[in-house]
Amino acid sequence: MSNTRIWDAVSKTDPKHTKDVNQRGGVTAGNANSQIMAATKQFGPVGEGWGYDAGAPLFTPQDLIIVPVTLWHGSRDNTFGPEYGCAELVSDKGRRDSDAPKKATTDAITKLLSRLGFNADVFLGLYDDQKYVEDMRREFAEKPQPITEEQRVELMDLFNATGVAIGPILERASANTGQQIKDLSELPASEYANLSDFLKSKKKKEAAQCQA
Repeated sequence: MSNTRIWDAVSKTDPKHTKDVNQRGGVTAGNANSQIMAATKQFGPVGEGWGYDAGAPLFTPQDLIIVPVTLWHGSRDNTFGPEYGCAELVSDKGRRDSDAPKKATTDAITKLLSRLGFNADVFLGLYDDQKYVEDMRREFAEKPQPITEEQRVELMDLFNATGVAIGPILERASANTGQQIKDLSELPASEYANLSDFLKSKKKKEAAQCQA
């Protein structure tokens, strides 16, 4: 069993779940809710596959609230922490922040999940490389819905009836969609109507020529 099995599964970050923060010279930050969603996908629902225990908050003379949080996953006996999350109780304008306890707790959870490898590419600075970001955009891009099995069977019958080669059709579809399509079953549904009309028209012309 690989020691990095969890890390490898959760280290990549979808660019749409990041934002640029103008602090410390400019950094990329991940979205806390998307991180929690990723943990739920990896371990199961909160309270079943993973969870956390928040301790009593600490308050500093500098108007900071610090919340100690311990995280568990797989089993409630499998814990690590505590990690200390921090938030300001008073804003720059002197207003009390009623969400400060929640922010401090979320800060601790994010730090704990990062220890397991969640959003590791952000914390490792890979998001400073624009090429890497573009690679992640392509990797996380939503894949087009493929044709149904019934549509695939229908198209195969048309290919067989007309003698049209499938290879060039798949190459053209790959160029149109920007993804590599190696099999007819991977053909995007958006390509179905035009291809079906083309093959049906060709079949109809060939039938007319045979009757002439």
